[in-house]
Amino acid sequence: MVNYEGPKKRTRGDKRAQEYIEARQRRMYRHQLDGHSVRQIVYEHSAREGVSIPTAWRDWDQVKQWTEEDWIRDREAMLGRIQTMRLRVVHAAMKKGHYQVAAQVLDSLGRVLGENTPEQVSVQVPSLNIQVEPKVATAQLPESEVIEAELTPQKEVDSVEPAS
Repeated sequence: MVNYEGPKKRTRGDKRAQEYIEARQRRMYRHQLDGHSVRQIVYEHSAREGVSIPTAWRDWDQVKQWTEEDWIRDREAMLGRIQTMRLRVVHAAMKKGHYQVAAQVLDSLGRVLGENTPEQVSVQVPSLNIQVEPKVATAQLPESEVIEAELTPQKEVDSVEPAS
């Protein structure tokens, strides 16, 4: 006998089961943007797809992993898009005279660019330190160094106008 392993063993479950699972997870991925809590998304997914709650949580773990991968991949592009949106808001606010909105958006734009970090603000602000020293007896000169002077009254001189 030549390397005979016996009859083919049947694989567990349907061959297309993984495709079905991935399609179910993709549908859950689409529904995560509805704005519901994670628990609500999982319970609705379980009811909608007809799967158990633990299976829905496993699907959620896969969806969460996909979301993290998307965020890592798109982070740089997202920052550029957010900056562009901020600049559009500033232009629109200035055009309509909404200067407070423009100031707030420019402030947030500056924080993103690292313009006013707390360290920079604390370095720029001058500090005033006031220390009150304890009261000390006034210093007096020794007797030998004291100079006594007498005041002599001076005569007042009337201004004399020249006679003409």
